[in-house]
Amino acid sequence: MPSRRQFLYLSCLAAPALLLPLPLRPGQPPWATGPALGLFFDEATLPVLRERFAGDPLFAALRERLHAIDREAERRFLAAEVRYNDHLYDIKRVSDVAQQMAFLYAMTGDEDAAALAADALRTLMRFPKWDYFLEAGEHVFGLQRAPGATMAVALGADWLGDFVDEDERAAWLRTMGARGCEASYLALYGMRYPDRVVGWTMDPSSTYLEHRPGDLIDLSNWPHILDRTNLKAVPAAALAVGAAAYRQHFGENDDTRRWLEQAIYSLGTFRDLFARDGSYDEGISYANYTTLHLAQATSVLERFGLADLYDLINWPGYVDYLHEMTLPTDDDPHAIVNFGDAGTGATAAVPFWVASRAHDGRGQWFGRKQAREHDEWALIWYDPALPEDAPDSTSHIWQSDLDWIVARTGYAPADLVVAMRSGGPSNHEHADRNSLLVKCYGELLVADPYRPPYSFSDPAWMMRTTAGHSALLIDGQGHQYHDGSEGTNPSDALARIIRKVERDGYLAWTSDATPAYRLVLPDVRSVTRTVVVLHALPAVLILDKVLKESEPSTLQARFFGYNLDGQGRLEATPTGFQTFRPHAAMLGRGFSQAGIEAGVGALPIPEEKARQHPFAELRTHEARLAPLLMTVLLPQEETGLAQVRGTMPSPGLYALDIQNRARTVHCRVSDAGPIPEFFIG
Repeated sequence: MPSRRQFLYLSCLAAPALLLPLPLRPGQPPWATGPALGLFFDEATLPVLRERFAGDPLFAALRERLHAIDREAERRFLAAEVRYNDHLYDIKRVSDVAQQMAFLYAMTGDEDAAALAADALRTLMRFPKWDYFLEAGEHVFGLQRAPGATMAVALGADWLGDFVDEDERAAWLRTMGARGCEASYLALYGMRYPDRVVGWTMDPSSTYLEHRPGDLIDLSNWPHILDRTNLKAVPAAALAVGAAAYRQHFGENDDTRRWLEQAIYSLGTFRDLFARDGSYDEGISYANYTTLHLAQATSVLERFGLADLYDLINWPGYVDYLHEMTLPTDDDPHAIVNFGDAGTGATAAVPFWVASRAHDGRGQWFGRKQAREHDEWALIWYDPALPEDAPDSTSHIWQSDLDWIVARTGYAPADLVVAMRSGGPSNHEHADRNSLLVKCYGELLVADPYRPPYSFSDPAWMMRTTAGHSALLIDGQGHQYHDGSEGTNPSDALARIIRKVERDGYLAWTSDATPAYRLVLPDVRSVTRTVVVLHALPAVLILDKVLKESEPSTLQARFFGYNLDGQGRLEATPTGFQTFRPHAAMLGRGFSQAGIEAGVGALPIPEEKARQHPFAELRTHEARLAPLLMTVLLPQEETGLAQVRGTMPSPGLYALDIQNRARTVHCRVSDAGPIPEFFIG
């Protein structure tokens, strides 16, 4: 017998929800529905897409990727290797090959690809559960795998067209509704009504923990946590697309009304999850993942006259966000400012979608020139007739509504980019407030860790702490972070940009991270980092100032090098360090009235990871109540072009002569208050 709480929960789940009014744009007629209307394109559009797929150089890699799939290996896998309780790898592989081969058939008419797609969908039907999460120990709810399978069925049933008979298509869609749409609905329902959740757990019959035994995460708070993350967009989009496909085939009923109401409500909440300027706090990779799903859902809902959700986020502002978070290097022209877990850049799909919807030439430029991949969705949404508008390459500061800040001289690999992670908590964040990245002359010279492990049981979890970032330590200790027992959820750490200036010859800002440090160091009264970007030299001046109430402290500023390719090297000098990369170098010098020590090191984590992320550290020698640590970073195309001379004309006043490429800038720094003042000239 279910408990009263379970009974009320399951009763709410079973009852059809009231479908809210579905607004359309003024004067826009509803789209006609019926078998001829495809989910994302129909037969009238197909010849154009096929021509684009066959001949446009922009999609050469897509053609190669789809044609290179080892069909015989996939057939062997489907016939004899699939484990029907493997939700981490096997169900994803089955769903992926179904969707990819169905798309290839739609683009080429390749019937062997269609046969493989159909076999994959038949295999998917044999999975009794489509995800590895349970509500109340019994009901599957879907976060990624069930939504992915839902999309595979909806798209496969659509793209395979007449290759599949109507009875089999109907059977696939009915199973999709029961195992995919319902699982996606239940996940979203739990996020919407967390007080009604009986209990979220991992399914012990799934092989997930066999693959990842250290990932036994406490899910008790996940309905609240996931309500503000990318993992809400996935089931919301799949539910919208799946419900539209189901409704198109079987007609409107209580289930489709309930599914669509929940999908539209959940999609609507992303108005509050993106910043007003279009920025997204989980970083570029997760922004790409999230917006792709939002664009898919928005397109289908509008296409079938179910809702107009185009105003979900500031789409042109999102394109600005993509532009300003680029960090191209000689080796990786698509690299990004990878705050947190955001390791790779955006694909062309959403920029092309924004370009076609808003006639935004900046989206067209990003999609053609900067995107890391041109995939199936990019091909569907690409409008080759739209012009490109390149971003303004003059030196400037971009400050997002998240309080992330980037200074740059342009968007090419050779340009100088200096980025700082200020702002508040977010999912997939690190303990990285006031951390810094520097790129110049085609090389990443001050780096952020690339995709540390997600599991708190992994020794390399330390990379997520302040000690693993190009940030400030106070007496060897960083700011607040959580223990990872609930996953990669937000901490309580907060920082804010409190000053920003743009002048001829330099750009500057100050970030106050006092709240983040005070959570673990109660004696802290103030922690600020001021950054001055002397872009004409180039050089970067960093002023780390700490005020303590009663206990004197030493400061340590770390600067991580990039060595994922084994070609980076750091060397200590008596008062600083040097960074060496194949195409550039950097001189680092430290200054402090408390004395300076310098060294290079590695984190106490597994050697392979530690070797990839070496760091230099500047330390104040004496403990003080109000220490100031000044660092000058000088990127160089080759060593020997830069030097720094520093004097102290009077207590609290520093004079620096910073020279690079035969140019010299004179700086004075006055250490008279919580925030040091600087004078350039």
